[in-house]
Amino acid sequence: MVFIVVATVLFVVATWYTGFNPLASILEMGEFGRFITEDFFPPRVTNWHAVVEAMMQTFYMAFAASGTAMVIALFWAFCGSAVLVKNRVVQAVARSLASMLRNIPALVWTYILVFAFGIGSHAGILALILTSTGFLVRSFIETLDEVAHENLEALHAIGASTPAVIVQGIIPAAMPGLVSWFLYSVELNIRASTILGLVGAGGIGLLMMTYVKQFNYSEACFVILVIAVVTIVVNLLTEVVRKKVLA
Repeated sequence: MVFIVVATVLFVVATWYTGFNPLASILEMGEFGRFITEDFFPPRVTNWHAVVEAMMQTFYMAFAASGTAMVIALFWAFCGSAVLVKNRVVQAVARSLASMLRNIPALVWTYILVFAFGIGSHAGILALILTSTGFLVRSFIETLDEVAHENLEALHAIGASTPAVIVQGIIPAAMPGLVSWFLYSVELNIRASTILGLVGAGGIGLLMMTYVKQFNYSEACFVILVIAVVTIVVNLLTEVVRKKVLA
């Protein structure tokens, strides 16, 4: 009851402060419906090659960013692991930098990098690498710490050196979790790259925005449907692979 009351009060205050009128929005849905049924539908495509090429560019952006971020994050995560690194200052710096990268949205990084490098996939890949690295570092730290707690003491007890413990003990044991997080990063980056394209970072999002700016809404609708279908398929495939890896 307390939660319902607090949520209601926050809703009333938020709508008053922002000037949002839920009733007016509902009454204006007819205009939105007209736009969808008359301008957006039915979807139409005149250049299959451009759509396929843009979608492949989106895939390449996601995989390139996730792969690069995974390599960086793996080394970075060792510095932030509370089990493997006893220096609290190193741990704090590694974790803080990762949190900063993770909490700045990829869209913000893209705006900055587009001004620096110009419109194109280069800025999008760099933006995805920054956010993916921050995300994977925190995820890898948790995975490594969980595995290290179980294996570190036993391996040291039999006389194994720290490099041998990491290479032969911790990394093989942590690999299913690392691969799972990598696949999840790919899935997130495919979704994010479509949005980054709207601000000039290349990929399928840039093509969609081009159609919208040309008032070619039926072709933009087709691109949106392609994005939705591809995202769902990638989600299902990565989920299957993650289950196989973690089995």
